[in-house]
Amino acid sequence: MKTKSIKGIFQQTNKLMILVAFIPLVVSSVFYSRQIFIYQNTINNIEEANQLSEKVDAIVLEEMWDLVFGQKTVAQVQETNVIDELRSDLQHIQENTSTAKELNILAVAFRTLDSLETYQQQLIDNILNDEPVEQNQYVMIQVDSVIDLLSDILQQFVGVEISLASQTNHELVQSVLLLILFQVVLLLIIFAIINKNRRFVRDNLQYPLDRLLDLSNELSQGHLNYRAELPETPELRTLTSSLNRMADDLTRLLEENALKQYHLAQSEVRVLQAQITPHFIYNSLDAIVSLIEATRFEQATEMTYALSDFFRISLSKGQDWIPLEKELRHVDDYLKILQIRYGRMLSYTIEDQTVSPELQVLKMVLQPLVENAVYHGTKFVRRVGMIRITVSELPHQIQMTISDNGVGIDPERLEEIHRNLKETTDPASESGYGLYNVYRRLQLNYGSEAQLTIHSQYQEGTTINVTVPKREEPNHVQSVHS
Repeated sequence: MKTKSIKGIFQQTNKLMILVAFIPLVVSSVFYSRQIFIYQNTINNIEEANQLSEKVDAIVLEEMWDLVFGQKTVAQVQETNVIDELRSDLQHIQENTSTAKELNILAVAFRTLDSLETYQQQLIDNILNDEPVEQNQYVMIQVDSVIDLLSDILQQFVGVEISLASQTNHELVQSVLLLILFQVVLLLIIFAIINKNRRFVRDNLQYPLDRLLDLSNELSQGHLNYRAELPETPELRTLTSSLNRMADDLTRLLEENALKQYHLAQSEVRVLQAQITPHFIYNSLDAIVSLIEATRFEQATEMTYALSDFFRISLSKGQDWIPLEKELRHVDDYLKILQIRYGRMLSYTIEDQTVSPELQVLKMVLQPLVENAVYHGTKFVRRVGMIRITVSELPHQIQMTISDNGVGIDPERLEEIHRNLKETTDPASESGYGLYNVYRRLQLNYGSEAQLTIHSQYQEGTTINVTVPKREEPNHVQSVHS
């Protein structure tokens, strides 16, 4: 038998059925519209409060420190007027609140913001009156406390909003149960009239709606693998299919985002691990002590300066981008330390063929690759290890080449490395961390324009080519002595 649509089912019922069915429809529509409106306002308040908290933590303190240290003028601070923006955001949140508890918390937030504005004005007055820096530093201690207090107040407001959302959700669930009960009573009252369609309605309307409700509840609880069975009723079949596809898309997007965040986190962790290697520090310090004991003071001094400069560039005040000259000096310091330690068993050359003095590159690209070349290449041969670094400038790119005469890579291992790089798969051993970390960081910061290629002959040596787009920022290039 051909399945009837919902419209066809209701057309076969009498006026009483239409009237009785119309009443719960209107009630539920009005109620759910109101509940959805309240719930949406609550969610918007949570999002705006979180964004405001992040803005307070990330921008306000930085701007005031910029004012104290002269990075921004008084006129610039007064022109941007971040505190007024925060007050405007708070007022927008206040417009969407109704309970006394919400309004009380926002009132405290406004007073805290007034205190913050007072401290800002005090900083401006101190600067205009050429007061000592110590006065501003004392004020900044108070500013930091006020910012922490404001963040705590905003998080308290978020907690209140979450409680309200939970209460709204609880009321919504109770209303669903009451409406279902009401519908059952109506079905019993008009049972004689709709006896013919009772089974049809139960099988093709009630059950699919229950499954949709289950789907909604499961998804709201984070069970994203739950799917509803497709019903025979055309309208509900389309709706269920759409919700299932939406759940599929949501699951895929969350998995992709989680994977990207995982890769990013792993890369950042490994960068930090690569910046300061305890084993390298201990060996370098032991070597310096040995040189001093052997009265080789000149080499000890040279190695100490190289180690100091190496870590100064590694930190770079937290910057990810540094001048190309610093990147080359960084790897030169590293190789100089190893050369003093290994003596005649290690030799290296660095050739900079670039002509633009203001080229910027991602920090710590060369050093991990050179470390691989030494510890997994030249260290395993009896001949003198030779590391050759060449940097050349193309019309729109920078090409960096690292060559060694080490043990090389056997074809099977080289194929595995290429495959893992292509699939962005993490290495199974610690020996590959430097290479994979560099490649991951290149992809995250340069995108598909960055290339890393490996050419190797077993027992002869390895050459790694890194090609990245040019990046010139003349206004941000720091002194090489900073």
